[in-house]
Amino acid sequence: MNTQNYTANPKVSIITTVRNAVDTIEQTILSVLNQTYRNIEYIIIDGGSTDGTLEIIEKYRDNIAVILSEPDKGIADGFNKGIARATGQWIGMINADDWYTQDAVELMMINTYANDDVCCANLLLIGDNGFKRIKKSKIGWLNYGMYIMHPTCFVKATVYKSVGGYDLTYKIAMDFDMFLRIKHADYRIKHIDEHIACMRTFGVSNDVKKMHAEELAVMKRNLHWSSFFFASLFNQLNRLRWRLWYKDPFRIAKTPAIF
Repeated sequence: MNTQNYTANPKVSIITTVRNAVDTIEQTILSVLNQTYRNIEYIIIDGGSTDGTLEIIEKYRDNIAVILSEPDKGIADGFNKGIARATGQWIGMINADDWYTQDAVELMMINTYANDDVCCANLLLIGDNGFKRIKKSKIGWLNYGMYIMHPTCFVKATVYKSVGGYDLTYKIAMDFDMFLRIKHADYRIKHIDEHIACMRTFGVSNDVKKMHAEELAVMKRNLHWSSFFFASLFNQLNRLRWRLWYKDPFRIAKTPAIF
């Protein structure tokens, strides 16, 4: 097995998809441009913003490799457009409500080996009441839901080419579908136990019901019937926990982290 650490400073393509995020896009952009790792190609795919987002993006045009603004068919479509334009050996995705820690890319690259196909890390969730919680990626739990923190993931470009693009059928769970396909194609997924990205959870509660419905559809599509049966039961328990989260995040934070 080839476990030689990458020392050749591989190019990393970072993709941001955005639509009407004037209040948050600048923090996302600066978190990419201020990385300690320098061999980064930054790509922004805008879905046709009308709120001033594009004006903020234009301020940084000289430091952004690709800016594409046109109507799209959702986040998955934006991901695919970005992947099609990426020239890096590795691809990371950070959306307009999220941002990286300053050494995020460097931490991932120095801990990545030649036989790794996907690397993921930990995510800091931030609620609108100031509540914060670290969510660790749990590779072994992937059948039961999106337990890999997507904003922390770096995927080899060759893997995306092999498994195909994000499925436009899904408006929320497209990342879950993608990583199940990657897992079932026997690619090596590695967890690095570092917090490298932050995500705002404001407003997500409006989509929780749809999120879990899409997750069930993804499971049914990608899992054997016996695995689907147990995964769907687990998903229902997880859905209940999400409901509790939005009613009382402090209480749910004290419950055992089993979901």
